[in-house]
Amino acid sequence: MAILNGTVYVVSIAGTAMPDQTEGSISLSMETRDIQTKASGGFKELLEGTRSGSISVSGLVDDTTSAVTTLMTHFTARTSFAVKFGVDTGTHDDVFAGTAFCTSIETSAGTEDNVSYSATLELTGAITHDSDDS
Repeated sequence: MAILNGTVYVVSIAGTAMPDQTEGSISLSMETRDIQTKASGGFKELLEGTRSGSISVSGLVDDTTSAVTTLMTHFTARTSFAVKFGVDTGTHDDVFAGTAFCTSIETSAGTEDNVSYSATLELTGAITHDSDDS
C-alpha cells in the first residue's frame, strides 16, 4: 500500500486544472426518507433519497492566470461547467466528475500576505467516480 500525496489531487474545470491550488475537497451526501410506521417497533426506518455534492477549492491568486477570473465568469453568467476532483497519474486513478455551479467565491488579502481565493462548487446532476481501486 502506498499513501498518496495530496498534491496530485486537483480540481479541474472544463478539463483545465485550476491554477495555483493549495487545497481541494469533495463532500457527498444523501438525504433519507422516513418510512417509520407503528409496526416499526419504535425503531427509525429509512429509505434512500436525493444525493448531492459540493467541491471546495482554494489557492493563491496569480496576476496572470487567476482562477478567480474563471470562477467569476461562470458565477456572473450563472452557467454550469464540467468539473473534476482527483488524480489521474496513469498508475493511480481516482476521479470524481460532474457538472457544477460556482455558488461562492471569496478572495482575501492580508497585510504582507499572499492574496488567496476559495470557492464552493455545487454539483448538479449525476456524479461519477472512476477509480482503479474499485
